[in-house]
Amino acid sequence: MTESITDRALAARASELASAEPAPGPARTILQTAQVRVLLIDLEPGRELPPHRPEADLVLAILEGMGQLLADDRIRPVRAGDLAVVRAGVVRGLRCLDGRLLALGVVTPPPGPDDHRTFNGGAWPEEPTADDPADVIRAEHRGLMTGVADLSRLAGAAGALDADQLRTEVETTIGFLQGELLPHAAAEERLVYPAVERVLRARGGATNSMALDHRRIEKLTSDLEQTAMVPSEGMNREDAKRLLQALSAVVGLHFDKEEEDYLPHLGRLGAAERQALVAALRGGHETEEG
Repeated sequence: MTESITDRALAARASELASAEPAPGPARTILQTAQVRVLLIDLEPGRELPPHRPEADLVLAILEGMGQLLADDRIRPVRAGDLAVVRAGVVRGLRCLDGRLLALGVVTPPPGPDDHRTFNGGAWPEEPTADDPADVIRAEHRGLMTGVADLSRLAGAAGALDADQLRTEVETTIGFLQGELLPHAAAEERLVYPAVERVLRARGGATNSMALDHRRIEKLTSDLEQTAMVPSEGMNREDAKRLLQALSAVVGLHFDKEEEDYLPHLGRLGAAERQALVAALRGGHETEEG
């Protein structure tokens, strides 16, 4: 059974609309006419609209989150931004995999009581097993770590090597970078990042990688503080040099990513949102300084 929210015009974020009033089930009616019913579907992890086979056409738009859609005996992944069309008489079901799944369903003609009966006892088809691509990438990372570790070693030893040794070491390093590390990076950009981006957009977590940079900076700062907590003559100069170089690299790259890839998106905010963000930023800095 569905619940009608209002007969008035609506303009609100789907998540706020879904949370505005308690609902007895995962779907509520936001528009009902003789020709169409429009549903706002709100699913938490583990919740679902079980497989059923109504004599009604369905247009489904995924607004937030990610999950799975059953249609035509196939289970398809769906995430924010996806659109699906399921014709009348075709079995369909929707379930949430992670976080919160919000979807807008347009059903025509409006379904009757018999259309909500579950199909095949509400059981979903079995999914085939699949390898985890993360395991493949982690294995490649482990294979590259020896060469990556040599970068720090060479940075620390560069001042003590003679010219011929330094040239040999640098040429070896360049061979590793051009022959192994950069091809790995190119494959990630071509194959892995687009797949991850689809998930991050659905989960609303596209800035998580930037927060990881902050955690890395915090850790390097803590390590540098520990290095400095000894008398000056006992400080490990190589450790200090390594940590300072790492901080310089991480912070510089982080600022570049932030200014070139993230901050331009703030210009797409509405005027009121921009004003509120500026006020919050200035207020936060004043609090920290004062």
